[in-house]
Amino acid sequence: EDSLSFFLVFSIDAEALSRDLVCGFRDEGSRFLPIGFFSRLLGKAVAWSQATRGKRPVLSKHRASMSFGIHKFEMEELVSMRCVRVKVESRNPKNIMTRLEYLCGVVIGECMPNLRCFLMVPGEPGLKTNQEPQSLVNLSKLIARKPMWEDGVWFGDECLDEHQIQKRFEAWLPSSGLRTEGYDVFFSYRQGKTDSSIVEMLCDSLTWQSLGERQRRVEVFWDRIRLQSGKMFDQSFMEAMFKSCGVAPIVSLDALERMLAIRSDSAIDNVLLEWVLALEIQEVVGHDKFFILPIMFGRIGQGIGEDPIGNLFASGVIDALPDLVPQATVERVRVFLEDKGLPPSSKLPGRTVRSVVQHLTKSMGLLAWDLVSRHGGGG
Repeated sequence: EDSLSFFLVFSIDAEALSRDLVCGFRDEGSRFLPIGFFSRLLGKAVAWSQATRGKRPVLSKHRASMSFGIHKFEMEELVSMRCVRVKVESRNPKNIMTRLEYLCGVVIGECMPNLRCFLMVPGEPGLKTNQEPQSLVNLSKLIARKPMWEDGVWFGDECLDEHQIQKRFEAWLPSSGLRTEGYDVFFSYRQGKTDSSIVEMLCDSLTWQSLGERQRRVEVFWDRIRLQSGKMFDQSFMEAMFKSCGVAPIVSLDALERMLAIRSDSAIDNVLLEWVLALEIQEVVGHDKFFILPIMFGRIGQGIGEDPIGNLFASGVIDALPDLVPQATVERVRVFLEDKGLPPSSKLPGRTVRSVVQHLTKSMGLLAWDLVSRHGGGG
């Protein structure tokens, strides 16, 4: 049986361990695991397990079996290798990895500030439960080298391209590239400083959540990590939405203000295209098979005394949107649906810019200004 394992490797010579992307599993010369560190880490982990209502821990001197919430794992102190091995039963190990890295930092701060902790993963694919890896890959260094993946990265004597890297280390990396299996949620948003930042934070948070019996991670569609150069942009994101369980449109003041100039003969506006398509998919397949969860916010406060997030409905921008049908956008949706063998709804020919946004904002959604006020206003 394959096992998802990662290693917590420690050293007071941070430069030595961070210099190379790959190191041999038995190259423990620069490692240092203080006596008593594992027991301290174990104490922190047990406390967090209890706080998250995890299963009852099974403890011994050098090994522990426990869970953080529903995420089960086993920790083992490898004394001769001066590191800690963590075997994860979930197919989405990031939650455990992130929490243990944080707890290591707490222990280091309490007893040895000069110690450094490095997250390492096996360099070989398909590692068995009790199999010893030949090499370890510095995970943070691998992620830092992502801009160079397309040129190939050397792992010892083996050079892997971007696709091979993503496939081999997919359990430890953010999901990217187009998926044939589809997505749990599709983020639709207008490119811009605020809207893009919100989507980035939401994707980062959701990607490491788990679903189902196998506790797989949530798969999100975010164009920045999914769309590939050389492919038809609109066709790719429309296909992705069609394969999604639902869409979360970011309905912001900035996104809507950039729709004010749309005319019936305007070129396709991609954000509006996504929103029209979302409404059509829901109309055709039903609310129980495709959700729409708008995230709405008005003007972002810039100064002292201003509301951190303004009320979108109070801005009046929705009523100011053009009450006309964007012909090119509607036609593109019609062609796409018919290519999929789905009849467009009777509402499609009459979907105006304003009616599309009104329909979206009447869906059960998140009102960002309400969330802020409930949690104390500014900051």
